[in-house]
Amino acid sequence: MHKRVGAPLFFMMFGLAAITTAQAGERRCTFYEDPSADGNVFEPPRWPGSLTPGMFAQPGIVRAGRDDFYQFIAWRALAGMPLDAAAQERLRPFDPCWLNETSERGGHNPHNEPALKRALEGWQTERARAGGPKLAALAIAGKDASVLNCPADAFRNATRTLAIRLASYGNDATLRDWIVGQDAVFANCAAPTAMPAEAPAGTPQWLRMDRAYQQAAAHFYRGAYPEAAARFDAIAQDAASPWHVTAPYLAARADVRAATAAGYDTVDAALMASALKRLEPLADAATDTPLRADARRLRQLVMLRTAPAQVLARLDAELGSAAPSATIGQDVRDYSYAWRTTPSAERGQLAYGAWLAAMRSARAANASPAEALRQWETTQQLPWLVAALTLATPQAPAPAALLAAAQELEPASPAYLTARYHLARLAASDADAVAIVDAVLALRPALGADDANAFKRIGLARARTLADVGRFIARSTVLPVRGEAPVAAMDVASFLNTGLPLDMLVTLAQQKNLPPKLRAELETVAWTRSLPLNRPDVATRLAPAIKARFAGSGPLVDQMLAETNPALRRGISAMLLARYPGMVGNVSPYIRYEADGAMFAYPIMRASNNLERSRENWWSVFAGGTPTYGKRVAAPAMPAFLAAGAAATLRAERATLAALPSGTDYLAGLVMEHATREPRDARLPQALSMLIRAHGGDARGQYTAPMFKHLHAHFARHEWAKRTPTHR
Repeated sequence: MHKRVGAPLFFMMFGLAAITTAQAGERRCTFYEDPSADGNVFEPPRWPGSLTPGMFAQPGIVRAGRDDFYQFIAWRALAGMPLDAAAQERLRPFDPCWLNETSERGGHNPHNEPALKRALEGWQTERARAGGPKLAALAIAGKDASVLNCPADAFRNATRTLAIRLASYGNDATLRDWIVGQDAVFANCAAPTAMPAEAPAGTPQWLRMDRAYQQAAAHFYRGAYPEAAARFDAIAQDAASPWHVTAPYLAARADVRAATAAGYDTVDAALMASALKRLEPLADAATDTPLRADARRLRQLVMLRTAPAQVLARLDAELGSAAPSATIGQDVRDYSYAWRTTPSAERGQLAYGAWLAAMRSARAANASPAEALRQWETTQQLPWLVAALTLATPQAPAPAALLAAAQELEPASPAYLTARYHLARLAASDADAVAIVDAVLALRPALGADDANAFKRIGLARARTLADVGRFIARSTVLPVRGEAPVAAMDVASFLNTGLPLDMLVTLAQQKNLPPKLRAELETVAWTRSLPLNRPDVATRLAPAIKARFAGSGPLVDQMLAETNPALRRGISAMLLARYPGMVGNVSPYIRYEADGAMFAYPIMRASNNLERSRENWWSVFAGGTPTYGKRVAAPAMPAFLAAGAAATLRAERATLAALPSGTDYLAGLVMEHATREPRDARLPQALSMLIRAHGGDARGQYTAPMFKHLHAHFARHEWAKRTPTHR
């Protein structure tokens, strides 16, 4: 069997999916969406937080913005064709959240992947065992380090080939010449360099044939694709060569590389046609072999770039069949590409494709439910019921028949949660919406965290009482985060920051059923707002919680509470806040790295800074201020459950907070007002220093220079004055 020398060297060059051992991996969704985007870690817009086997039959809420991978799973379940365990396993590695040693390349150099390093080490070990000459370290990365010209399979299969040659022919000069030739092949991975030399005269036939193959491979790696194709063609014409069966496939690979060499968006039609001509006999072979499987995959790639509508029509039928093919994962991905590149007029007669078009359209500004409704009325199928509900809006009421059909679904239906979600969203009354939400939340633990969060979002928007608010603001994070997870989802933060008067915030903050971190943040926000809103009663009420949360604050809190003069009390309050930048006035919806409450929280200066937020400081804490990070979220409508008096109070508080300058200027003004009254107050130095530093060296600030002068005029030898040598 060792005399069949062709196949191993073929695999040395091209690691084919049909014969490569699948690598173990895990599903781990990494969070990269902007925290200010709708959903973020509580309701990931593009993927579910988990993908359990049960979700292939019960997909939960089918969302319009999900990746096509999950839309396909949902469509199969809704259509009554849930994927079996075998299909699930074939599909799983194509999950956007599936990570293994080679699938997560974004943001790092693929040449540093552990799998590639191990393959290189394996090749070098086998090469040494076979007596190969010593070489300097092999460089395989070219100028563009993001492009992996020679993948791990190239080295793994070269290792296997060398082992076979060693076992067949022994360790002699001929084998060492083969090794030198293979070294030359790999030397071309990084940049064009020397080619494998011609086989010496009188060498065995196997080496001459291998050398011809090595030379063709070297031309391929150095980017000389026409020359590589010509050499593979010559090998294909030599019936005596053990490589003649596989050579047409490799010539086709060279054609495809050449056809796209000018850029991914540019395709040479003639070269693609040449590749297709080479592939057809291999792909249509009667015998099922790894070569046939890979020829079919490459043919599909060529067709995707040249005739996507044909691929789309074929895959639509295959993906909707009772027994999807063994290549279901790649087919789902190829389907997405074909769908995007096929004119919409050619997608109307598809099964999955037409439904996918409807779901994708739901996020468009001009989305219309007309086609989805027509399809549902014609077919009465669950996928179209879901699409029609997804496209329905409160402004354009859904037909009674559609709502009735949604209402009749049993909990066992794969569309049940989606239907309940839209029934709550479209409910005419707040009471009906909240009743639906409460009933669904009672299904836990069967309800996934992201689905529970989605229902709570609707519940909060339709809340009728403060008790409703308390039930719906507590959310569970779905995706892991670096740093600390947000204490509140974006809709929760927006509601709490602008939707409730201070007294209600305090009442809410003292509900024992709130998550501890959310409760602590609410208490801090209410405490901080009590200063500009002139509510000493609120400060008194929350003082125990503040003293417990902010280490060392107790004495100053007690002094503030004991002061009876309103002006002096206001000054002490401002100095207290100045000492603790963590006393923020808004609930934050951002991922963050927590800083001690007595320290400034500076932006995270790293590549992932757009993902991770340091804690807000008080310099932009109030409802009228611009958030330090992310986008400003419009204030929600006045909650309908507020009585007239509470609504009037909220409007007045909003106006007061909106009129404030930045937190730094506001506190600086109060502290300097106090300094005018009590110029040598021993509590001033730290507050002045913190506020000067908070201006970030902006000497043009109204209070910066006066604060600096006061600090150094009255407290020149104080430690805080020494820490603040300049205000520029």
